[in-house]
Amino acid sequence: MELSKILVGKSQLKVTKIIQGFGSLVHEENMDSGKLSEYVECCISEGITTFDLAAVYSGGRAESLLGEVFYSRPDLRDAVTILTKYGIEGRGIGYHCYNTSKESIINSAERSLKRMHIDHIDLFMMHRPDMLMDADEVSEALTRLKDDGKVRYFGVSNFLPHQLDLLSSRLSFPLIANEVPYSLFDMTYYENGVLDQCQQHHITPLYYAPLGGGRLFAPRNQDDLRLLTVLKEISCELGDIPIEQIALAWVLKHPAKGAALIGCGRIEWMKNTVGGAFLDLSRDHWFRLYTAAKGHEIP
Repeated sequence: MELSKILVGKSQLKVTKIIQGFGSLVHEENMDSGKLSEYVECCISEGITTFDLAAVYSGGRAESLLGEVFYSRPDLRDAVTILTKYGIEGRGIGYHCYNTSKESIINSAERSLKRMHIDHIDLFMMHRPDMLMDADEVSEALTRLKDDGKVRYFGVSNFLPHQLDLLSSRLSFPLIANEVPYSLFDMTYYENGVLDQCQQHHITPLYYAPLGGGRLFAPRNQDDLRLLTVLKEISCELGDIPIEQIALAWVLKHPAKGAALIGCGRIEWMKNTVGGAFLDLSRDHWFRLYTAAKGHEIP
């Protein structure tokens, strides 16, 4: 079966339901351009043609390594959709510095384009809400990037509804995506209204850490173990479907119609996990897992 694509928000941009994230891919998997080229081609062959990056990932090395792949294989650029993020400028001792000034945003986009050897970014997202964000100044930067053809569409990441509303109020075009953590282990962005806002305004949620950032395989506490017990029960009921596919299918069943990011760079694990996009959990299984994750029976 071919991995399906979804339209992002009210746009013509399509992303695959499973997105390859680069947040930990480069440094955890000890990638070089040769290994990454092999992995990119494998992703494409499995139907994963959307890649999620950020200027800050591995200090820019994630974008640079992908750029080396595109430089040696320019045909691969047209086969994939590129998402990247801006706004985290650097790291001090014990803190990050955010910068969403007009100059910083434009410079970040231009550096990303140069590192990746591409002429446009498909989706450009503010990485985290900036406490010093001037929405008018951000609007000027994004409008210029759009008018110059350097960015096709814009979104945000880790934004609460009121923060997205503020930025949207200054733009003449929609923010089409909000990248947030969402899993059986972390429902914060369901409970704080983000996914409701996504449904209401046709904004596409992009779910990172959909397997709990590794907690599916390395439980941290009794709550995690309780959830794993139910996952394994359901796995048996469904014919020994891998629990990672079930956990991924749980995330993707939300009616906000989002896409899920996976971060591992191991080919066999990636091939195994993709199956979650084809699994339609019953409501009974979905609510059994929800109850197990909450730790108590819901009313």
